[in-house]
Amino acid sequence: MTNNNIISKLLIGTNPTLFNICILLLRLCVGVILFVAGSGKVMGWFGGFGIQTTLYYFVTKQGFSVLLTYMSAYTEFIGGFLLVLGLLTRPAAFAVMINMTVAGIVSIPRGFVTGAAYPFSLFVSAIIILIAGPMLFSLDSLIFMNRSKYY
Repeated sequence: MTNNNIISKLLIGTNPTLFNICILLLRLCVGVILFVAGSGKVMGWFGGFGIQTTLYYFVTKQGFSVLLTYMSAYTEFIGGFLLVLGLLTRPAAFAVMINMTVAGIVSIPRGFVTGAAYPFSLFVSAIIILIAGPMLFSLDSLIFMNRSKYY
Protein backbone atom coordinates (compact mmCIF):
# COMPACT_ATOMS: atom_id res chain seq x y z
CA MET A 1 0.00 0.00 0.00
CA THR A 2 2.84 2.42 0.77
CA ASN A 3 4.45 1.79 -2.63
CA ASN A 4 1.18 2.58 -4.36
CA ASN A 5 0.82 5.80 -2.33
CA ILE A 6 4.35 6.95 -3.26
CA ILE A 7 3.77 6.25 -6.95
CA SER A 8 0.42 8.00 -6.85
CA LYS A 9 1.92 11.03 -5.13
CA LEU A 10 4.78 11.11 -7.63
CA LEU A 11 2.42 10.96 -10.61
CA ILE A 12 -0.37 13.29 -9.54
CA GLY A 13 0.81 15.11 -6.43
CA THR A 14 1.50 18.84 -6.30
CA ASN A 15 4.25 20.38 -4.24
CA PRO A 16 3.51 24.04 -3.37
CA THR A 17 7.19 24.97 -3.19
CA LEU A 18 7.89 23.47 -6.61
CA PHE A 19 4.82 25.23 -8.00
CA ASN A 20 6.17 28.55 -6.71
CA ILE A 21 9.50 27.80 -8.39
CA CYS A 22 7.77 26.85 -11.65
CA ILE A 23 5.87 30.14 -11.80
CA LEU A 24 9.08 32.01 -10.97
CA LEU A 25 10.88 30.27 -13.84
CA LEU A 26 8.01 30.99 -16.21
CA ARG A 27 7.92 34.66 -15.18
CA LEU A 28 11.70 34.95 -15.59
CA CYS A 29 11.69 33.27 -18.99
CA VAL A 30 8.83 35.34 -20.41
CA GLY A 31 10.06 38.51 -18.72
CA VAL A 32 13.61 38.22 -20.04
CA ILE A 33 12.41 37.44 -23.58
CA LEU A 34 10.07 40.43 -23.57
CA PHE A 35 12.55 42.77 -21.89
CA VAL A 36 15.26 41.98 -24.44
CA ALA A 37 12.86 42.36 -27.38
CA GLY A 38 11.29 45.52 -25.96
CA SER A 39 14.56 47.14 -25.01
CA GLY A 40 15.80 46.53 -28.54
CA LYS A 41 12.71 48.23 -29.94
CA VAL A 42 12.78 51.12 -27.50
CA MET A 43 16.44 51.70 -26.61
CA GLY A 44 18.35 49.86 -29.32
CA TRP A 45 19.88 47.50 -26.76
CA PHE A 46 20.81 43.86 -27.44
CA GLY A 47 21.18 44.44 -31.18
CA GLY A 48 17.84 46.22 -31.55
CA PHE A 49 17.23 49.16 -33.85
CA GLY A 50 15.73 51.68 -31.44
CA ILE A 51 12.43 53.49 -31.38
CA GLN A 52 12.80 55.43 -34.65
CA THR A 53 13.35 52.31 -36.75
CA THR A 54 10.64 50.49 -34.81
CA LEU A 55 8.22 53.33 -35.53
CA TYR A 56 9.16 53.35 -39.21
CA TYR A 57 8.66 49.60 -39.58
CA PHE A 58 5.44 49.31 -37.56
CA VAL A 59 3.80 52.41 -39.05
CA THR A 60 4.84 52.18 -42.70
CA LYS A 61 5.22 48.42 -43.20
CA GLN A 62 2.67 47.02 -40.74
CA GLY A 63 0.08 49.82 -40.76
CA PHE A 64 0.02 50.44 -37.01
CA SER A 65 -0.55 53.89 -35.58
CA VAL A 66 2.26 55.67 -33.78
CA LEU A 67 0.38 55.32 -30.47
CA LEU A 68 -0.09 51.56 -30.85
CA THR A 69 3.56 51.17 -31.80
CA TYR A 70 4.69 52.97 -28.65
CA MET A 71 2.24 50.95 -26.55
CA SER A 72 3.47 47.65 -28.00
CA ALA A 73 7.17 48.43 -27.64
CA TYR A 74 6.83 49.75 -24.09
CA THR A 75 4.55 46.87 -23.08
CA GLU A 76 7.34 44.47 -23.97
CA PHE A 77 10.04 46.65 -22.38
CA ILE A 78 8.32 47.60 -19.11
CA GLY A 79 6.05 44.53 -18.90
CA GLY A 80 9.02 42.20 -19.30
CA PHE A 81 10.92 44.03 -16.58
CA LEU A 82 7.94 43.89 -14.21
CA LEU A 83 7.47 40.16 -14.83
CA VAL A 84 11.12 39.51 -14.00
CA LEU A 85 10.73 41.40 -10.72
CA GLY A 86 7.29 40.00 -10.00
CA LEU A 87 6.00 43.51 -9.45
CA LEU A 88 2.47 44.41 -10.59
CA THR A 89 2.54 40.94 -12.07
CA ARG A 90 -1.10 40.48 -13.03
CA PRO A 91 -1.48 43.89 -14.73
CA ALA A 92 1.80 43.31 -16.57
CA ALA A 93 0.71 39.80 -17.64
CA PHE A 94 -2.63 41.19 -18.83
CA ALA A 95 -0.92 43.86 -20.94
CA VAL A 96 1.48 41.26 -22.37
CA MET A 97 -1.45 38.97 -23.14
CA ILE A 98 -3.16 41.69 -25.18
CA ASN A 99 0.10 42.62 -26.91
CA MET A 100 0.81 39.01 -27.85
CA THR A 101 -2.77 38.58 -29.12
CA VAL A 102 -2.18 41.42 -31.58
CA ALA A 103 1.28 40.08 -32.47
CA GLY A 104 -0.20 36.66 -33.16
CA ILE A 105 -2.96 38.07 -35.36
CA VAL A 106 -0.47 40.16 -37.31
CA SER A 107 1.95 37.28 -37.80
CA ILE A 108 -0.56 34.52 -38.65
CA PRO A 109 -0.44 35.24 -42.42
CA ARG A 110 3.18 34.02 -42.39
CA GLY A 111 1.92 30.70 -41.01
CA PHE A 112 1.65 29.35 -37.51
CA VAL A 113 5.06 27.69 -37.23
CA THR A 114 6.94 30.42 -39.10
CA GLY A 115 5.17 33.38 -37.55
CA ALA A 116 2.46 33.02 -34.94
CA ALA A 117 3.89 30.23 -32.75
CA TYR A 118 6.26 32.61 -30.92
CA PRO A 119 3.64 35.20 -29.87
CA PHE A 120 1.15 32.38 -29.19
CA SER A 121 3.59 30.77 -26.74
CA LEU A 122 4.08 34.08 -24.94
CA PHE A 123 0.30 34.65 -24.99
CA VAL A 124 -0.37 31.31 -23.27
CA SER A 125 2.46 31.92 -20.79
CA ALA A 126 1.00 35.34 -19.95
CA ILE A 127 -2.41 33.73 -19.33
CA ILE A 128 -0.80 31.20 -16.97
CA ILE A 129 0.97 33.99 -15.07
CA LEU A 130 -2.23 36.05 -14.99
CA ILE A 131 -4.24 33.15 -13.54
CA ALA A 132 -1.59 31.88 -11.10
CA GLY A 133 -0.41 35.31 -10.01
CA PRO A 134 3.10 36.19 -8.93
CA MET A 135 3.36 33.44 -6.28
CA LEU A 136 5.87 33.44 -3.44
CA PHE A 137 9.10 34.50 -5.13
CA SER A 138 8.10 37.99 -6.24
CA LEU A 139 8.10 41.58 -5.09
CA ASP A 140 4.29 41.47 -5.15
CA SER A 141 4.40 38.71 -2.57
CA LEU A 142 6.94 40.58 -0.49
CA ILE A 143 4.97 43.83 -0.56
CA PHE A 144 1.29 42.91 -0.82
CA MET A 145 0.57 39.31 0.14
CA ASN A 146 0.39 37.08 3.17
CA ARG A 147 3.49 34.92 2.62
CA SER A 148 2.29 32.07 4.83
CA LYS A 149 -0.35 31.29 2.21
CA TYR A 150 2.31 29.79 -0.11
CA TYR A 151 4.17 27.51 2.29
